[in-house]
Amino acid sequence: MKRIFLLSFLLLCGCFGLRAANPAGDRILGVYEVIGETTHERSKVRIYANGDTYEARIIWLEHPNDANGKRRLDTHNPDPALRTKPADQIVLIRGLRYDAKEGQWNGGTIYDPVSGKTYDMLAEFEQPDVLHVRGYVGRPVFGKSFSWKKLE
Repeated sequence: MKRIFLLSFLLLCGCFGLRAANPAGDRILGVYEVIGETTHERSKVRIYANGDTYEARIIWLEHPNDANGKRRLDTHNPDPALRTKPADQIVLIRGLRYDAKEGQWNGGTIYDPVSGKTYDMLAEFEQPDVLHVRGYVGRPVFGKSFSWKKLE
């Protein structure tokens, strides 16, 4: 009977994608204010857990409409099927993992909706409420850094 219960529990955990709690890694969870490098436009991004990794999605744009008053879309996405996705629903970060040894999040990718390019990335807190985000090609030395202000 114990075996059946244990097997059932393990199957349920696998089906529902339960993940182990990671208090240090979960520090990254929340809403951040992001200032665009070229546009200087403010946006808000929510970082959330997805299984054992972290993702981030745009949840608010200072200017959600284009010059013609139409909702802005992900027009530079290399995947034609995603070019009609509203800009305020774009997933920016995928596959980010917390590295306790390094005290940072790495191994993920970050998408630049202005260029349509995706880069490797890492992130770590500069201050308790400022996340240092670095997108790069190959090695972190070849990249750009941004500071995201944690709002909640």
